[in-house]
Amino acid sequence: MSAEDASATKKNLRPTISRLKREREQRGWTQSELAERIGTTQVNISRWEKSVTVPGPYYRQRLGELFEKSIQELGFIPQINEERNEEISPISDTDAHTSTPPIPSNPPLPIWNVPHRRNPFFTGREEILVHLHDALRSNQTAALTQAQAISGLGGIGKTQIAVEYAYRYRDNYQAIFWMNASSHDALSADFVILAALLDLPEQHEQDQDIVVRAVKRWLTTQSHWLLILDNVDNLEMMIDFLPVNGTGDVLLTTRLQALGTSAQSIEVEKMGLDEGVKFLLRRTKVLVPGASPNQAMEEHRAQQAQATEIVIALDGLPLALDQAGAYIEETRCGLSQYLNLYGTRRKELLMRRGRFPIDHPDSVAATWSLSFQQVEQASQAAADLLRLLAFLDPEAIPEEIITLGAAELGPALGAAASDPLQVDSIIELLLRYSLIRRTPEVKSFSIHRLVQAVLKDGMERDMQRVWAERATRAVNRAFPDVELQTWEQMPALPPTCTGVCSIE
Repeated sequence: MSAEDASATKKNLRPTISRLKREREQRGWTQSELAERIGTTQVNISRWEKSVTVPGPYYRQRLGELFEKSIQELGFIPQINEERNEEISPISDTDAHTSTPPIPSNPPLPIWNVPHRRNPFFTGREEILVHLHDALRSNQTAALTQAQAISGLGGIGKTQIAVEYAYRYRDNYQAIFWMNASSHDALSADFVILAALLDLPEQHEQDQDIVVRAVKRWLTTQSHWLLILDNVDNLEMMIDFLPVNGTGDVLLTTRLQALGTSAQSIEVEKMGLDEGVKFLLRRTKVLVPGASPNQAMEEHRAQQAQATEIVIALDGLPLALDQAGAYIEETRCGLSQYLNLYGTRRKELLMRRGRFPIDHPDSVAATWSLSFQQVEQASQAAADLLRLLAFLDPEAIPEEIITLGAAELGPALGAAASDPLQVDSIIELLLRYSLIRRTPEVKSFSIHRLVQAVLKDGMERDMQRVWAERATRAVNRAFPDVELQTWEQMPALPPTCTGVCSIE
């Protein structure tokens, strides 16, 4: 598009911009209020109304929905290529030979449909973000690209890391798309929305497969895009939606630990103690934005000590820490009182999400309870293995407790424990939900302390007693010659017995 053509296009859009301003003023909204409603900035609204730039496809759609008018009624011209030519100055043949290519005075925002706001309390995770950035950048120069996956336990912060990555590196992309990949229907629906956002000719097709193929074709022919697939539980289903030869980046969040050739995984661990304390103090507004972290921590030594105890009690799980922060903020109970309450009312607190759970609406208890139900529906033996692990020390649980203690583990788990293939099968099911970790080098398991807590809280006291007794007998059968008082003195064995028989 020549300079004259671009000028003519903007001139033709001036009635549109006036109409946008008129629609806004008729509702008594300021530019800032309109920006808030559609998820952009006041600066963009001002530029659109003055015909400095043109709204992209996503914001044209949002404006149409907000004002209850069609894109045509608002006068927008939905041509992505024209819009890009207007907002991104192309390098002409002449410019290509100059040392300084033209730079637009206001760099354009990418096409964007990320449904989450940036988390002002996001803390740490720098190594993961840098690793993802380096891996995705290397993809751009590799002959064979591979998706990157953020994997881990529910509530460990996978989605928040993906959100932070999208905001932090948005200037590296021309388009950033966020898809709900929890089911085939959800992903299909988001691809239909994406077709409308991109204004593809097939967007109104009744057959969703046609629409999905159109989006895949766009992804194949375009570059510098980031596709985020959130909450992937089915790899086979996901692959059907990815282009075979894409030149963009694909980022997944998933509980799956085994991803095969579909993606390269980076596992997210619980927060470290210092990281967790800083996050909790920020979430409770003890540390105010912009304050020097070191100076602020010095000024709040008492709160820091209390926050440390809470982080230890919640075992560094980001979702649990966010729940705790929300409760403390909403009730003004303070860190010390929350710690006291957690000691006596843990079950209720882990079930309480807070009043404004926008990005992760489910509580810790609700998140995992659904996983527990799905495990039990798939395998009674796998569900019983979880119950057993709930009554053992969470770290370095020897696999021998299952294989050698099989006779003490009840009918379902006991029968499976005698067959190595069945044992691997039930472990694979639990790994699929990231409910446990397996360390093959030392043949041991680990489980998050809060997973244990939610499992116990979901049992009646009689059931707790049954599994505490089974755990005790299984440990004694697996290690009959080890005295409880000398257990921790033996470096070859973990302190598993310290958690046995804990009935709450």
